[in-house]
Amino acid sequence: MRFSIIVPIYKVADYLDDCVQSVKNQTYTDWELILVDDGSPDACPQMCDGYAKEDARIRVIHKPNGGLSDARNAGLDRAKGEYVLLLDGDDFYNRSDMFEMLSANIDKSGADVILFGCTDWNMKTGEMRISRSGYNLPLINEGQNRTDILHYLFSQKKLPGGATISAVSRHLIEEHSIRFHCGIQSEDHDFVLNVFVHCKKVFAMDEPFYTYRLQREGSITHSGSIKMIQGIDYTLNKWVPILSCESNDQLRKDYLNYLAFIYSTGIVITGRLHGKDRKESLELMRKHRSILKYGYWRDLRIVRLASSAFGLSLFTILGRIYYDRTHI
Repeated sequence: MRFSIIVPIYKVADYLDDCVQSVKNQTYTDWELILVDDGSPDACPQMCDGYAKEDARIRVIHKPNGGLSDARNAGLDRAKGEYVLLLDGDDFYNRSDMFEMLSANIDKSGADVILFGCTDWNMKTGEMRISRSGYNLPLINEGQNRTDILHYLFSQKKLPGGATISAVSRHLIEEHSIRFHCGIQSEDHDFVLNVFVHCKKVFAMDEPFYTYRLQREGSITHSGSIKMIQGIDYTLNKWVPILSCESNDQLRKDYLNYLAFIYSTGIVITGRLHGKDRKESLELMRKHRSILKYGYWRDLRIVRLASSAFGLSLFTILGRIYYDRTHI
């Protein structure tokens, strides 16, 4: 079997059919769809069972609610495909020839990670825009130097922001025991780092196959939560010691710059928190503040200087206001 598509499901009944049909409508048919019902209290469990009755390639896991990471891990534990794709239950694939193109490029390249593009769909404004594309295809797909390719991905902001816009070899995942850390949010940072630090060959496609719903009702992504900060804390605690020991000077600089970027995302999140959550978040952010000295992107240098000038507490509020005014 070529592909295992894992869909964690929790309170997405209004969007689930778009998600499932985008897989069922693929012209390439050698796949399995693993629907992980994470104790969803709406109609999702019944919908999942209905899909499984209609198509033998669809498997359903019903489990008590354990969060996104736990649901994804349940799917990874049962996946049988050569390559794994992660698809959120409120998102969908927008081209029916996606799997066909992926499979052809896997055969062509032998890569253990295939990158592709993403389209953001703002549910409030109706606007759709390509948010991930424009890869340097000759460098990635024809280059032979892994260090040059990783340097490009990390330094040019081309590393995936999440776990959903790539197909990853299941052999790579199992060889390095890659799973999502449970009990936190922002868990994708750890997963993406695990994949790209350990991968041997990357292939990229510019097609924005994945449609991501922004600003949907009930989503926590825009509001933020203390669990996101705890996820950033977990990632930095784990990866700063590991990546500081990278023997290649350029990659070490790139890796630490990327960790500084992960830290900077916590500034906007902290600016949205209140009370004890904000207090805990500020404590965690202060603990990791020194990582900013490794940031070489211009915006990270500005964050380091401004947070020193205004103080971290005030700067989190200013940073959040600036972000909200300049982003959708």
